[in-house]
Amino acid sequence: MVKSLPRLLAASILVLAGASAAGADDAPPKPLAPLQKNFPLDQTFSLRELNGKPVPASLDVSLKIDGALHGSGFGGCNSWSAVMYPVKDQHLLVGQYALTHKQCDKDTTAIETGFLSALLGSPAWDLVNGDLVIKGPRGALRLVRSL
Repeated sequence: MVKSLPRLLAASILVLAGASAAGADDAPPKPLAPLQKNFPLDQTFSLRELNGKPVPASLDVSLKIDGALHGSGFGGCNSWSAVMYPVKDQHLLVGQYALTHKQCDKDTTAIETGFLSALLGSPAWDLVNGDLVIKGPRGALRLVRSL
């Protein structure tokens, strides 16, 4: 009886190994879906980079989405507002802008236009090391939390 115990264990191991191998052939394990983050509502962010280029610290360009999904801020020259929805898969949907119409210098206008354009086209957003990063078909933004 002592001699048959090792044979029984060996047979059990082979049966278990065969079951594991058969299960491995069925279907590969599905990767876990990435965790969805919550958009930081009611917090103001200031633009620091537009399309990978730094924005002058003296230029105040801001974004805030409140709890009623109303986006607003300052574009560097003009105040703006729009309905903004953070949606599934960390994207933003933006309605039509309401914008003041001040005349500004060429460089400030270019930054303002690039900023507002980058928010269109359902861009993806993410929080990276505390910064709000928005990337879409019309541009990329990096914003920092402001006081």
